[in-house]
Amino acid sequence: MATASSKLSALFPILFLLLLTLSQSSSSSSSSPDNITGKEPSVSRYRTLLGLQRNTKNQIPSCGEMMSRSQCLQNPKCRWCHSEALDNLCFSKAEAWRLPQQVFLCD
Repeated sequence: MATASSKLSALFPILFLLLLTLSQSSSSSSSSPDNITGKEPSVSRYRTLLGLQRNTKNQIPSCGEMMSRSQCLQNPKCRWCHSEALDNLCFSKAEAWRLPQQVFLCD
């Protein structure tokens, strides 16, 4: 009978840890994530507030937002790429480097 009680006493801490782990995972998944981003609502609200605080008037637009060759060439991080098959577009240096040379010729 001593062996049955010793097995039970060894099994009890394992069961306790298992239940504790299950209760923590169910409580963390019960919080409602944001439907769009899948993140906690507080995180998405925080990022929205950060976006509103940015001063967009003084920001340099990204290369993809520049629609003219002159705008694109003013930014040293951008390259204007010509194509006979597609529209001429402004790309970042890294993007321009990866474009197929058969389709695009970049400044």
